[in-house]
Amino acid sequence: MRIDGIGASTHSISFPEEAASKSSGSFAKSIEKAIAKVNELQSEADEIANRLAAGDAVEIHQAMIAMQKASMALQFTIQVRNKIIEAYQEIMRMQV
Repeated sequence: MRIDGIGASTHSISFPEEAASKSSGSFAKSIEKAIAKVNELQSEADEIANRLAAGDAVEIHQAMIAMQKASMALQFTIQVRNKIIEAYQEIMRMQV
């Protein structure tokens, strides 16, 4: 049985410097994009609901799907916000 050194297995480990250089933007930009997408879905759902209420030719299932997408996106965003706040509070409780 042959046992290889530990050096061969460390090639798959991603180092923080490499991970930082591979990221395409900051965390704030990612959050900003996500909020913009949620806003877009909310606006789309509102527009379809208004068209449906006005009596335009809109399928009811399209309106329901748009509203559900907007609702789920908002719920997901709220949960992400809650996790971020929870992580921040945990960091603030750490003693240095």
